[in-house]
Amino acid sequence: MSISDTMREMQVTLVGQPNTGKSSLFTRMTGVGVIISNYAGTTVEFEEATVTRDGVNIHVHDLPGTHSLSGNSDDELIVMEALTKDAGDVIIVVADASNIEGSLVLCFEVMELGLPAILALNKIDVAVKKFDTDIEKLRRILDIPVVAVSARSAFGVDELMDNVIRYKKRPTGFKVRYDTHTEEYIEQLIPMISVKEFDPRGTAVKLLENERIISSMASAAERENAEKMASEFERTHGESINVHIARDRYGQTGIIKNEVQRKTTRERTLAEKISDATTAPSTGIPILLAVLFITFMGFITLSGILEGLIHSAYDSLIGDSLKEFGTQMGGELGHAVMAGIDGSIRAILTLVIPFIMLFYVILGVLEDSGYLPRAVVLMDRTMHSLGLHGGAFIPMMVGVGCNVPAIMATRTIASKRERLILSTIIVMAVPCSAQLAIIMGATGKYAGMLAAFSIFLVLLVMIFVIGMLMNRWMKYEPTNLAMEIPELSMPSARNVAFKTWNRCRDFFMIAFPLLVAGSIILEVFLQYGALDAVVGPFSFVTVTMLGLPAVVIIAFIMGLLRKEMALGMLIILAAKDGMSLTTFMSPDQFLVFGLVMSIYIPCMATLAVLWREFGIRNTVMMTMTSLAAALLIGTAFNAILSMI
Repeated sequence: MSISDTMREMQVTLVGQPNTGKSSLFTRMTGVGVIISNYAGTTVEFEEATVTRDGVNIHVHDLPGTHSLSGNSDDELIVMEALTKDAGDVIIVVADASNIEGSLVLCFEVMELGLPAILALNKIDVAVKKFDTDIEKLRRILDIPVVAVSARSAFGVDELMDNVIRYKKRPTGFKVRYDTHTEEYIEQLIPMISVKEFDPRGTAVKLLENERIISSMASAAERENAEKMASEFERTHGESINVHIARDRYGQTGIIKNEVQRKTTRERTLAEKISDATTAPSTGIPILLAVLFITFMGFITLSGILEGLIHSAYDSLIGDSLKEFGTQMGGELGHAVMAGIDGSIRAILTLVIPFIMLFYVILGVLEDSGYLPRAVVLMDRTMHSLGLHGGAFIPMMVGVGCNVPAIMATRTIASKRERLILSTIIVMAVPCSAQLAIIMGATGKYAGMLAAFSIFLVLLVMIFVIGMLMNRWMKYEPTNLAMEIPELSMPSARNVAFKTWNRCRDFFMIAFPLLVAGSIILEVFLQYGALDAVVGPFSFVTVTMLGLPAVVIIAFIMGLLRKEMALGMLIILAAKDGMSLTTFMSPDQFLVFGLVMSIYIPCMATLAVLWREFGIRNTVMMTMTSLAAALLIGTAFNAILSMI
């Protein structure tokens, strides 16, 4: 018999409200070896991992964040279903120690159902700056293990794991006391309860709340009696019994909070005062505008300097040596192949490092400093006019780097309606880093910064037009914002570098081989005049509608694979004709080209993610709409510029 066969096995489940740091605590508890899965029939992901401690194999499951176990939203139903099928040996309820009321309500519900609970007071390092918390008194009141932890610093994680291993299930002496009529209903329902998975008292409360999962497990007679009681309560009290039950729970949390937490008497530090200034609208909005302006201007300045340095270095070190080598080795064909490789290397270096990588460094600094969530809070009211809430600002910021993770990040949005609005905005009006490279590296460089700013203005207008129109057509109130506000801190160079590499590596591993292959094929086709069959039929679009050189259709087609390849192809097309970009296209043409590239069809990777998240119908609609908008706006600008 192996050692692993004799090990004790435990199943541990993490539940908690959004933004309590539950997933961060999960990572601290489990480390590497995380498996990401999807709940059957949903796109909602959960993580699971196994960690061995003191001879015990602990299988940890991180359920989606949920505000309660009483509602019927997708996340709440998934959590309830998971707890029904296999709650495990221990349920760790993760709470925000600096804002415990909502988490205590969730903890009450877990305990009420008779589930084996441990309360983890996360972010204790933040809470101690605001409150003095009596952990031992809270432990006595709830009659369950309570552990203070910090997922950020790993404080208390060992103690939490020790409590998990030592846990012995037993009845808790704590009960939420509801008003007299509700208690009478509960007492009447308890003898009828046939559901065996949960404690009868908790089951009775959930039947009165008409919680969908438990109601489906109960008999028809139990449901009918609970519905009669709930109707009677609403008729006699003038409000839903659900509201009354929730009020009683929150009332209990208020009493407990007053008993175990007291505001600290120390004075606020300078860092805390600065943090307050970043979230108060009167000071936060000017700070946000200043941060955005500095970020944008810094990006423009640094990207231009880096691009020039890389161009100079490449010309000094490589020059035309690759092309000359190709000619010597293989004549015209060899020259075409090596010209494609040369153009690809030059294009990827002058795109990824000065534009894409630089943006991700800036985004990493904003994330790691803790400022980005503050911008989200400030943007909440503006986002509501688009049918969204401030939380949509983060996927939009991620979209400035790459649309693929941005579309996936919309999973944090509660409703599918809001996800569809946000994804449409991202696809059509949020330029990814490759599109930024085109706007700044082509339009800005060859048509002037005023032309580049005009593209950003058009995209900004499109964000509001798309959001307002879709919000009007898809009637529904936007959800509320629930956002964790971490402390402001100095960004870690290691964290920023790690995030930047993770976000950039796909460009090196996927885009570069595609760009090389596409460039070689293009050079060979150009060398032997094989592209005329593609260029001619589309000249009505490129020349007549958009006023661009006919061969620019090749850049548009390559942009379907990856957007950063379009500018690379433009450079190669110009070089093939023996011209620089300044002689290949006029400033007006660079403006139209940059505008069309900023709006039209998303790249193949984004299309694949859209298809997976929203289905073929919505993907086709977004794609066709973006193509039509790009052509219409590009044609309109071409006509206006021609008249001017």
